[in-house]
Amino acid sequence: MRHMRDTKLILIEGIPGSGKSSLAQFIAHTLVHQGIACRWWYEEEKDHPLYVFHDQASLQHTIDALSDGRYREVMASALEKWKAFAQKLQSSETVVILDGCLFGYLTWSLFPLDIPTAEIQSYLSQVEQIIRPIHPCLVYLYQQDTAQALEKICKRRGDETRSRLIAQATLSTYGQRQGLQGFDGMVAYWKDFRTLIEAAFSRLDVPKLPLENSAGDWPAYEQTVLDFLDLPAQEEANVPLSSLERFAGTYRFENREGQQDCLVQIENDHLIVDGMPQVWQRTRLIPRSRNEFAVASLPFQVIFEEDTDGTIASMRASGPELLFGAVDRLFVREMA
Repeated sequence: MRHMRDTKLILIEGIPGSGKSSLAQFIAHTLVHQGIACRWWYEEEKDHPLYVFHDQASLQHTIDALSDGRYREVMASALEKWKAFAQKLQSSETVVILDGCLFGYLTWSLFPLDIPTAEIQSYLSQVEQIIRPIHPCLVYLYQQDTAQALEKICKRRGDETRSRLIAQATLSTYGQRQGLQGFDGMVAYWKDFRTLIEAAFSRLDVPKLPLENSAGDWPAYEQTVLDFLDLPAQEEANVPLSSLERFAGTYRFENREGQQDCLVQIENDHLIVDGMPQVWQRTRLIPRSRNEFAVASLPFQVIFEEDTDGTIASMRASGPELLFGAVDRLFVREMA
């Protein structure tokens, strides 16, 4: 086994849609195959070790505290979480991967409230001091053309995401003070946020890799990150197109509204899933073994189950519970 860079914490940062969770998933998969114990904490995962909230009620309590001007209390609680996390990790053999926890998470909440930049930078500096003993590594994903990057993610995730991002930016305290409006206002918001975090990035005294990824050449980006972490490349499972066809179909599942359909289709020589709860529309399924797939950019797995004749009869999804719901369920295939 090749020895990776001396670190117990890998931080993946960037604005929404920059590929943080995709890269975190890739690193976690590589570490597992190298026999290195690891834990990827997805940024929306329930019971996240760094969050000062653990469910909808405590999340609302945190939002209320921030809105009421008690942001220093929230910052203090967050720093205590970082301290407990770092202390526990020091005595652990596990490498932890976090996406969106340093420049995301609380920083994303402080910036729209128009908290003074100096206070945000002070918070980030304190986090750096806390995690220094566990030798963190930082990968920062960025795109030179912010407008183009945001347009891509809005198109990828749909009109609901577009409307939500615009509202969050333009209706925030910061957005209102700046007079931001519409999509252009949302772009201006994230450009200003980038200025803040890139200033912090330049000051951080940890091993760090800035990675411009707007061209979408993920094999090249992944290799760059592997080189940064001193890890070898890992061959992906190769499932022939003819074998993928046996998984395509309509799968039915139960929810509060009754029965709903989830589609598995072949697109550009790989499987995609559409209609699975907690999963973005038209999300790729990444082959891990003959009947097992990972859901791209999410900490979920899908196993296709066969009947006694070897025909795919159902699809079982599993994974950690997120703040807004669980993915665990059985999808029964509709037979023609």
